[in-house]
Amino acid sequence: MYDLRIVLECAAVERICASHEVHPELNVLRQHWLIDRSQWQIDMQVVADLDEQFHTQLVAASGNLEMARVHQEVTERIRIVRRLDFFKSARIEHTYLEHAAILNALQARKRDEALLLLRSHVEISKLEVRKLTISMLSDARRRHEA
Repeated sequence: MYDLRIVLECAAVERICASHEVHPELNVLRQHWLIDRSQWQIDMQVVADLDEQFHTQLVAASGNLEMARVHQEVTERIRIVRRLDFFKSARIEHTYLEHAAILNALQARKRDEALLLLRSHVEISKLEVRKLTISMLSDARRRHEA
């Protein structure tokens, strides 16, 4: 599912960078992510919701309704495991910094940079969720065997 998510979000970045339109969705995202560190949300649930909105609005900004629909389905299927990404406060900080960098690259229409940043952001998230899931399963197995 993460791989499909990457494909959809990268296609959205391609479309956004290729167009000359102003994308109101990106302006909304800038208001949430390009803010002073003192204004960052620290609640895991709130950040998870904001993160989901970031990725959903990014795809919506592409203007492709079918792509947005499929992305929404993918988002719903992986929502529970994606929330594990914010189990550690360091991931919250990284998410703010990574989203800001992606938005800055998009605003400057730096396609290759935006694609690299987005792929890296989602891959890191995927790996963090996988590590945490394996750790939690291992802990549960040890408790069950004890």
